[in-house]
Amino acid sequence: MIIFHRAGFITVHRTTNKNMTKHETFRFKTADELLKKAEELGINLPWQEDLELLFKPVCLGEIEIQNRLVVHPMEGFDANPDGSPGELTFRRYNRYAEGGSGMIWFEATAVVKEGRSNPRQLIINRQTLPGFQRLIEDIRSSALKAFGPSHSLYLVLQLTHSGRFSKPEGLPEPSVFCFNPYLDRDSDEIRLLTDEQLEQVQDIFIEAGTLAEKAGFDSVDIKASHGYLLHDFLSSFTREDSRFGGPSFENRTRFIREVIQGIQTKTSSLKISSRINLYDGIPYPYGFGVRNDGSVAMDPDEPVKLARQLTQSGCDLINGTMGIPLLNAHLNRPYDKPLPGMSLPDEHPLEGVARLIDGVGMVQQAVPEAKLVGTGYSWLRHLFPEVAAAVLAQKKATFIGLGRSSFAYPAAPKDLMQYGKIRKEKTCTSCSKCTELMRNMLVTGCPIRDKEVYGPIYKKIKC
Repeated sequence: MIIFHRAGFITVHRTTNKNMTKHETFRFKTADELLKKAEELGINLPWQEDLELLFKPVCLGEIEIQNRLVVHPMEGFDANPDGSPGELTFRRYNRYAEGGSGMIWFEATAVVKEGRSNPRQLIINRQTLPGFQRLIEDIRSSALKAFGPSHSLYLVLQLTHSGRFSKPEGLPEPSVFCFNPYLDRDSDEIRLLTDEQLEQVQDIFIEAGTLAEKAGFDSVDIKASHGYLLHDFLSSFTREDSRFGGPSFENRTRFIREVIQGIQTKTSSLKISSRINLYDGIPYPYGFGVRNDGSVAMDPDEPVKLARQLTQSGCDLINGTMGIPLLNAHLNRPYDKPLPGMSLPDEHPLEGVARLIDGVGMVQQAVPEAKLVGTGYSWLRHLFPEVAAAVLAQKKATFIGLGRSSFAYPAAPKDLMQYGKIRKEKTCTSCSKCTELMRNMLVTGCPIRDKEVYGPIYKKIKC
């Protein structure tokens, strides 16, 4: 049974038969098997056999994007010590470029050293700019060689400050805007940023935007998701001594809007994007996109309002996501296996897939002028294309993003173009090993499908 909340958000009601909704691993060989399970769960999973929409171009202003498939931002933590792209960074992005996606949404790139979540996270600044310029030239050349001049990549750089998750030297150095008892262990252990300090951070973000344009990116993502610093503002209901927080929605979105305006003022052709949380899964007043009744039920009002506001501010792309990976990872990436020591969520992964599809779809339909990138498709393996095509047909997204799947199978779009299907044996197994590498502060990729490179790195965890 499905309960519909306002504006079409859904949750799945638990029936008395617990076997109907308990967690299961992916075991579906055919479409019929997958759709049968969805029907058992009370989920109307979008599905169509015609994949043509996946390869229909989309225009962002004067730029035509060749297809609807997007490489999602997934940190590789393989930068050089100074934050410039390293050897494996070049390898990963060249594989993406040769894989056929129309858009590559670059991973979270710190705007300042103290905002790194890992000592090998990318940083964009004046010193690292030449490395980014070489990387952009290299991957555009790779796409040109692979597909010819008609296939021009659209490149988005995600700008971030890790806030409470900052570990620039490998140990926690948290700085936050608003204390959150679900994410912060002790209010005495965190550093609350003042408005003066935040205005300095704004200047750094704006400078990073100008550097991204010089590097050759088409767009920058002002990241406001997954518990990092800019996401902090959205749920800062309890921070009332700042012009960036408190009950006022205008205050809580002010930082992001001012960064967007600053970048627009100082760049000529750079587009603006933003990856935003649509739902945190944390009770009010500490979570965004939730009801204010103490539950964790989704409330779409503010996410829709934010998407509309961002679009009106000149944001060309909105990438919708959910949850806090370090707290409730299943909300933004349904999986078969959790991280070691973590328990399985009390829901079927298909429920998570449906929540992500319907959440993004609700925003896309409420703000039709926006261009939304959807997420949550990797768990579907070889059956994702038919679901994705139906999502596009139903106007529940404009683009389809693939994260873990891109780690494992960067050539999936190319194979879809050439053969009309993808190979089961190459798909992501949602085993959480890439996340395990991240959590252990190691270079990150797929140790299953790219085992020659990442298998030996993964073995270091077990040593």
